[in-house]
Amino acid sequence: MSTTTINKKKKKFKMPDTYVLLVFFILCAALLTYILPAGTYEMIPDTKTIDPNSFHFIDQTPVNPFQAIMSISLGLTKGAGIIFTVFLVSGAFKIINDTGSIDSAIDALSVKLQDKVIVLIPIIMIAMSVLGYLGIIVNQTIVFIPIGLLIARKLKMDPLVGLSMMYLATYAGFIGSGMDPFTVVVAQKISGLPILSGIGFRTAVFAIMLGVAIIFLMRYAKKVMEDPSASILGTDYEWAVEEHHSADFTAKHKIVLVALFLTFGFYIYGAQNMDWGMNELNSVTIILAIFSGLISKMSFDQMSKSFVDGCKMAVFSALLIGFATAISVVLSQGNIIHTIIYYCSMPLKGMSTYFSAVFIFIFNWFFNFFVPSGSGQAAVVMPILAPLSDVIGLSKQVTVSAYKYGDGITNLIIPTSGTLMGFIGLAKVPYDKWLKFILPLIGIWTAIAVAACLIGVAIGF
Repeated sequence: MSTTTINKKKKKFKMPDTYVLLVFFILCAALLTYILPAGTYEMIPDTKTIDPNSFHFIDQTPVNPFQAIMSISLGLTKGAGIIFTVFLVSGAFKIINDTGSIDSAIDALSVKLQDKVIVLIPIIMIAMSVLGYLGIIVNQTIVFIPIGLLIARKLKMDPLVGLSMMYLATYAGFIGSGMDPFTVVVAQKISGLPILSGIGFRTAVFAIMLGVAIIFLMRYAKKVMEDPSASILGTDYEWAVEEHHSADFTAKHKIVLVALFLTFGFYIYGAQNMDWGMNELNSVTIILAIFSGLISKMSFDQMSKSFVDGCKMAVFSALLIGFATAISVVLSQGNIIHTIIYYCSMPLKGMSTYFSAVFIFIFNWFFNFFVPSGSGQAAVVMPILAPLSDVIGLSKQVTVSAYKYGDGITNLIIPTSGTLMGFIGLAKVPYDKWLKFILPLIGIWTAIAVAACLIGVAIGF
């Protein structure tokens, strides 16, 4: 057998980059404008809700390949408000992170409670989950992984515990968030819902998911402490950390953290009582970042550099929104987006809203394998799911939750997620071992999400 033949056999399927997939979806959408008949629903006067009984076919308006490519530019323009929010908030959060307030607080807590594992794990997980809930750190959790690994090493546990202490907690907050600016706020804006509406119900679901994650990890940690051979990694694993110098948790750090929670508490009040939206979110976050930088004695040049670095980190997700929005631009130009909604609604109309809610959740659960970006996925699916909800009589709040849970949960297992692979790579945890460890929790979280969708329908959420 020739070397060429052997090399060909060794080649395995590799999932294309997300941008490649989105361009493919854009071209497929353009092709659909030649295949599907054009149609439209009428809007109920003075609302953003479509009349479910008003669908009718119209003259076909197909989108040619040149127009399809041009839709990328139009998508970036259409999604500008959301895209700039991603940039501004990411840049501001980077300044806050660079003050060292968050990691110093976690570090100081771990040193103080290092001999009290029963108390340490839930306290750290609660703190990290709040940061994930607020959307302050999600992908940025990677900077806390070494701290978690050091804590686990000191307590004679394994790297899985150190990784999960930070990772699972942050994502419990991210999945159950009622105010994450990159997913919930984006989905609500696309759906025409008030920003931060439904925050109470989502917060309750978040608390349940976090509680389950804490119990799950504490049981595993206790088992490993009592018997190191019980580790999923076995006893022959490599630590990614050697030593650590604790940073002082100063008064300046405390002031920044107090300002952080006061600022977002103020924003929640504004969103609930004064119809605040993305512009106000951008403004309070930038003010908080500048205040944090000044308190921490960062120079304006340092703040500027941090801000730009934060924006750089957001390029992938921000531009992804524009590419994803281009799909709905093509579908709208071809006047088939309502046709798709009409055909999708036909089988769902004959089914209960309970089934529809679970179906939408499961759809997003799997769709996240192809578009592993929360904001990008919102830009792809919500322009279709939001009006579909009107047609089948399903609450848009439930639809937003179904999207959010579907997007969030599978982030912890999909190999297409660069974040996941980066996290487990940093902790030196093999992917197959990670799956063996995390799949039971994924199953439990999935069941909780299904229950949340069903309860949401039952209570008229």
